[in-house]
Amino acid sequence: MKAVSIALAATLACVATAGQASSVAYNSAPADTWFYGNGNDYSPANTAVLTTDDNDQLYLRWHKTFEVAPASDGNVYSFTLGTEPMSFDWGIDNNGGASITALLTIRNLGTAQTVSYDPFFVGNDNESANGSVQNSARLSFAFLSGVGFNPNVDDTYRLTLDVDGLAGGPQSLSIDAKLGAGVPEPATWAMMIGGFGFVGGALRSRRRATPRLA
Repeated sequence: MKAVSIALAATLACVATAGQASSVAYNSAPADTWFYGNGNDYSPANTAVLTTDDNDQLYLRWHKTFEVAPASDGNVYSFTLGTEPMSFDWGIDNNGGASITALLTIRNLGTAQTVSYDPFFVGNDNESANGSVQNSARLSFAFLSGVGFNPNVDDTYRLTLDVDGLAGGPQSLSIDAKLGAGVPEPATWAMMIGGFGFVGGALRSRRRATPRLA
């Protein structure tokens, strides 16, 4: 009986996991295309698109305002210093029609400043069609000033869209905007610090080994 219970629990766990499965395609396009505003259906779309087993979608992209989004390297969009204004576009394709909640978070990786907001309650200009809702925002907007955007500083800004209530369960999608050299990843910082330590140690050893002249 115990073995049957364990097997049943494992089966249910597998079913739950499968129901929440998703995949992400980069430099892609949302199923319902970009339709928010006039002239924003840029081609190529160069969008990060998360698709669930239930064919719901979350999608995001970074770009210079009024210009085509560059192709990303994985989830990283790269820009030259001085790129301004900077915009991000977001969209949710809720094919199941369930009642959902969402949160958009922008994090400055260089300063750890973070701004979060509910995209459904900021302004009233979201556009909807075929079960999708879309909009965009600029990092220069006043309500995003807390993230400390400076186009002339090497930095990376991480955009995350979290959605709850979809048929496949909670989903999350993140993309980065890297300005200039961006912010080194933690592993890179560790290598740099280790390198500095090695050089310092070598210099100390050299000083100790240098003979004094009489």
